[in-house]
Amino acid sequence: PFLAPVDPVALRIPDYPSVVKIPMDLGTIRRKLQGGEYGRKEEIRADLELTMTNAMRYNPPGHPVHEAASQLLDSVRRRWAALFEGPR
Repeated sequence: PFLAPVDPVALRIPDYPSVVKIPMDLGTIRRKLQGGEYGRKEEIRADLELTMTNAMRYNPPGHPVHEAASQLLDSVRRRWAALFEGPR
């Protein structure tokens, strides 16, 4: 999960677009990075967080995708703070 856009048809989850209004995935983030589409690092963080919060919004707690997204979100936030926000 997370590497490519969610395909609601292939995954047979037709309600996905009604739950997740702004889709995002790591492949899209990579493409945007390579294309110079981000003007500020905060935009990258926002898309990283959006990827994970979308997965957590659609998949209920306890679901493997929800749990993986939660762990990855925690990791992103910790690493971001270490890289850009300094010690607390």
